[in-house]
Amino acid sequence: MHYKFLTIILTIMIKSRSLLSSSLDDLGEATTKTFSFETTEQFTNGNSDQDHVIEHEKACHQDQKPSVLESREPRMFDQETESQGVSQILNALSKEEIANMPDANLPLRHLRADKGNIQRAIVRTKYAIQWRQEFGVENIIKAMHDPNATKADPELQRIRDIIKHEASPGKLYVRNHDKEGRAILYMYPVRENTNHPVHNIMHLVYAIERAIAVTEKNGFEKIVIIMDFENWSLKHAAPMETTKRTIHILQECYVERMSRVYFTNAPIMFRTFWNMAKPFIDPVTKKKIVFCSSKAGKEELKKNFDETKVEKSALGTGTLRPFDVDDYFSSPLHISFDELC
Repeated sequence: MHYKFLTIILTIMIKSRSLLSSSLDDLGEATTKTFSFETTEQFTNGNSDQDHVIEHEKACHQDQKPSVLESREPRMFDQETESQGVSQILNALSKEEIANMPDANLPLRHLRADKGNIQRAIVRTKYAIQWRQEFGVENIIKAMHDPNATKADPELQRIRDIIKHEASPGKLYVRNHDKEGRAILYMYPVRENTNHPVHNIMHLVYAIERAIAVTEKNGFEKIVIIMDFENWSLKHAAPMETTKRTIHILQECYVERMSRVYFTNAPIMFRTFWNMAKPFIDPVTKKKIVFCSSKAGKEELKKNFDETKVEKSALGTGTLRPFDVDDYFSSPLHISFDELC
């Protein structure tokens, strides 16, 4: 998925109203420069034997997450093309990189995200694996869901305290599913309580990982985001550093993980900018962005969600209990808050 539109929207959130008069081309060029990453040559390694593929296939048998064949997500290419592409990507990875993949479908998602460009998919797959290791994604999950490890490790306890504080106002959390079974990640920018760039991103990464886990138990890989802007104004804008990091993570570290993004109660300035941005947006991405202020947007919500199981921000009609941070973190990673069958 291309994130040019999300880049534009998130950039609006940290700039003044004068941004509307800026050049879209200049904005896109600046974004590209900001989020460059290592070249293929920097990641090249000489080991490309078939043992990598064999070990990967054995690992897939033991992994409970959906394999390439089990995923319910639609294909981008035919099965043979995707299988060959995945094999080429795996052959370019080291044994350590394969062992550190979060799931079996990581190469396939990058193959699809880069529209079959093998070399680019290899570079970005390697980068995503490296990023997970350097950012400590597994430690974040362990800190929130392994009490014994947290008690024994002060650093894990520090991580837990940070993320729990970030989550306390209910600004970002996973709750229930759409009608197909994809997890819903709710975002409420007006509930921001820290504006701490690093801590915000730690919380975001945890939320994405949880949404993925909730989604994968139903055989899907992509999540749904509902971002509500009720009572939002420029004073709620995120710092530039947080915005840059958010875009980078969505664009480079969690490719092909978004099914739909719904903007509810969006300010007029957002809708104005959308009309300006549409000609520059990839058609596939355009279909995934839904502004829910229009009649068509509201119909989209009704079509894809059970009204009794979504929050009022998404036209929910049920009486759902308020977010409770203690209950949220007492549940397993693959269970959303207040999960309803």
